[in-house]
This record gives sequence, C-alpha cells and structure tokens, in this order.
Amino acid sequence: MSFAERGIALVVVLWTVTLLAVIAGSFTYTLRIESTLAANLVGQAKARALAEAGIVYATLDLLRPLQMRRFSPDGLPYRWKFGDGEVMISVRDVGGLVDLNTASRELLGGLLGVAGVAVEERDSLLDAIEDWRDPDDVPLLQGAEDKDYMAAGLPYGAKDGPFEDITELQQVLGISLELYQRLENFLTVYSEQPGIDPAVAPRGVLLAIPGIDFEAIEIYLEERRARQMMGEAPPPLPPVGGGYLAQAQGLAYSVRAEAKTEGGGAALIKAVISPDSSTEGLIPYSVLEWRESL
Repeated sequence: MSFAERGIALVVVLWTVTLLAVIAGSFTYTLRIESTLAANLVGQAKARALAEAGIVYATLDLLRPLQMRRFSPDGLPYRWKFGDGEVMISVRDVGGLVDLNTASRELLGGLLGVAGVAVEERDSLLDAIEDWRDPDDVPLLQGAEDKDYMAAGLPYGAKDGPFEDITELQQVLGISLELYQRLENFLTVYSEQPGIDPAVAPRGVLLAIPGIDFEAIEIYLEERRARQMMGEAPPPLPPVGGGYLAQAQGLAYSVRAEAKTEGGGAALIKAVISPDSSTEGLIPYSVLEWRESL
C-alpha cells in the first residue's frame, strides 16, 4: 500500500471514529434527556397523588363532628407530611365567600373595590356581571349583552344564566385575567346567600362590606384568631347594616392542597366538597368542583 493510500485510509478511520463518537454522544445526550423527562413525570405523578391524598384527608376530616375536626374552616393552611413529601392543606367554608349569583350588588361592588377597581369603573363591571347572569337580552345602563360582546370581537354573548363556576367570570366583558386573579379567592357559586358569614370569611371579604370600619375588622380578625387558638367560638362582628351578613356554614367547603416531593415534583388541586350525611351506604359527600394545576 502506497503512502497516499495509507493516508487516505487513516483519514477514513479518523472520520469513522469521529462519527461514532458523535453518534455515541448524541445517544448519551438523548438518553440523559429522556431519563430526566421520565424522572420529572414520575415526580409530577407522585406530587399529584400526594395532592389528591391531601384533598381526601381533608374531606374525611369534614365528615367528623365539628368539635373533632383538625382543619378550621377559615382557610388557615396546615402542613401535612406524607411519605417523602408534604402537602399544605387549607379548608374554607364557602359561607364566608361572596356568591357570584346571589350576593348583593353592594357587596360585589365592595369586593371590586378591595381588588383595586376605581369607584367610577365599578358600575360598568357590576352591570356586565348582572347582564351575564340575568335571563333577558336587554342590557343595563352600562352593561353588556350579545351585541356588545360581538362588537368587542368575542365569539360569544352573555350567558343569560347563572354562573356555574367562578372561572366563568373571566368571560364577562371588562373582566381581565389580572382582575379575576385578584378576585377568585373571595368568590363562590355555592353559598347561595346574599351575604357572608363573618366567622369564616377571609379578610378581603370582610373589608368588602360597605361602610365597614377597617380598624374594627383588624381587631375582629385578631380576636377571632385568638379565640380559635383557645378552641372558642368566633366573636360577633361589629354591627353592619344592609343585610350583608348570613349564617350559612356547612353547605360546602373549598379545599386546597398544594403538594411538593423531595424530587422537586409539585402539584396543586382545588376542590369544592359538600358533606352529605343523608347518603346511607353511599359516599357521604359530593365533589362539586375539581381543578388541578401541575
């Protein structure tokens, strides 16, 4: 074999080795990526199962007598260790939330104020909300019916029926995603009351009561928290007019479970659970709503 032929053979061998090295590297990289993806999927599956376990754990607690329950119904978060992960669980009685279908206009307006909506902008949003849920197609003074949605480039009109889920509020003309996110933790469609129960209402809802004294609310919340720690009943709220208060505890509960695993998996499940002691021999509760975020 001549010198030139040997040189060509060497180049071919070097190129072959290089090609094999590239293929091996690519295979190793692909395998590493696939292993990481598989580990992430396993971690997410574990986190989801853990969050679901948290919802079930809280639901079983709701079936106990009131005085034996671990979770208070005012949304206070609790840490629960389970397996190789932990879950932050909170339970909120929907009686302390503002019902999108039945709350008074003034209470809804107060909640918009808590969310940062200027006074001059509230009437248009309140009219649009009412037009969404009322059965007719006649717009209120600053409201919105089908033609207004079409004019805004939205491929749907007013529902002309009650809200079935608070997420529907995002479809109401004038309600931005940012505004919805500021409101969602204070809303429900399950209390069916015009007012709220102050014993289980969050701070934002209490501040939405028209004419309420902000300092009095802070004092009330401190006393409510202190009594809860001692296992006592909540104090009475300072007198307010307008029929903004209601006694509607125990109809349903908003349960939140946020899970994290040691491997970095995370999952969040929000459910609305309605205990039902009348079901003989069946599951003694109903799941009214179930939302998952991974």
